[in-house]
Amino acid sequence: MPDLKLVDLGRRVTGRPVSLFREDFLAASAALSAAFAGRRILLVGAAGSIGGATLRCLLEWGPAEVLLVDTAENNLVETLREIRSDPAYAGAPVAIEPIDFGSPMMEGILRQQPPFDWVFNFAAVKHVRSERDVPSLFQMVDTNLLKADRFLGWVRAWGHGGAGTFFVSSDKAANPANLMGASKRIMEQLLFWHGSEACQGTTLLGAACSGGPLRTTTARFANVAFSDGSLLHGWLHRLAKGQPLAGPSDIRRYFVTLEEAGQICTLAAVLPAAGGILVPRLSPAEDLRDFKELAELVVRHHGYEPRWHATEAGARLDTPGDGFWPCFFSPSETMGEKPYEEFAGQGEVLLEMGLRALQVVGAAPNPSTEALSAAFAQLRDWRERAGLGVSKRDIARCMAALVPTLQHRDFKRSLDLGM
Repeated sequence: MPDLKLVDLGRRVTGRPVSLFREDFLAASAALSAAFAGRRILLVGAAGSIGGATLRCLLEWGPAEVLLVDTAENNLVETLREIRSDPAYAGAPVAIEPIDFGSPMMEGILRQQPPFDWVFNFAAVKHVRSERDVPSLFQMVDTNLLKADRFLGWVRAWGHGGAGTFFVSSDKAANPANLMGASKRIMEQLLFWHGSEACQGTTLLGAACSGGPLRTTTARFANVAFSDGSLLHGWLHRLAKGQPLAGPSDIRRYFVTLEEAGQICTLAAVLPAAGGILVPRLSPAEDLRDFKELAELVVRHHGYEPRWHATEAGARLDTPGDGFWPCFFSPSETMGEKPYEEFAGQGEVLLEMGLRALQVVGAAPNPSTEALSAAFAQLRDWRERAGLGVSKRDIARCMAALVPTLQHRDFKRSLDLGM
């Protein structure tokens, strides 16, 4: 059973007492049942917050088997324990494999297992701070792009994903301001290439692949309140450890709850046509949230009042107590942050599909096979020589060839230097 206190706190963050997608989810129940009941499902990156939330949605429809794959062994085991301890899902046909989705072991599983009808992928390097230097940036490139191409080739070659293949994307893929967002936009391009006739007989990087095109879809959505690794999740750790809270004072963001994240991913796998990007319908006036206000909400939820400090040092030296909790918020000094969020980029349009709270991105411009192949080959070659002689500017130029709307500037100050 989900942590009910965290569920309540997530709803307070979004300001929505019930899921934004509740009506659409209920209206699509027949389609979801037809899609998932009695089916075999593969969930990669299943130990993360969004993967776990999507798992709970999928289990509602009675799949025949769900295989959870993730390198985060402890979180993967905990996900399974939570399912086994929940009366609603205790007998669910769920199994786990603590492996890398780009490894030979993953290919071995796909080669030997009966076909999975559905393939979901949530594995990603998702932090903007991961582009701090060339080694961390290549970990992002490897996970988000190069392994993804290899994995999709195996899915096709061994007959999986016959009903559909879903990869989660990000709002940061729309007119990206950082290389993480650009990598997610390129991931979308890669995913849709594997869903096109151009993929016949090969992967993008040229590995032989006998399987034909997949039915591929994705979703972009907002920050997930209290998801693993998020700023809000970090605040809970700081509270548990008696440490001050910190964050940006000048940035507003959209948020969805974990329940909403699972629902949009489940709906995005089934409802859009192949090549569809599902996005939430959110209002700047009603749904944008200020981080400083959210910190006040979280601190008060735990029985304290925030005590604001003018410097990090002052907040660090302050001791929580007397009903107060030290907090330090300041204007963002790091590049890669956008002052606003958007779900459709330049050259893209939002189309209606008969849903109350969801739209689909139409006419997403995708580069040619030749351009994609050249960029992926360059990134692979740089990775294979361990990034020696390669700069972040080189990688940014390579990505910009596929994402012309990329507005990348290097960090003035690393996120790693602050609380």
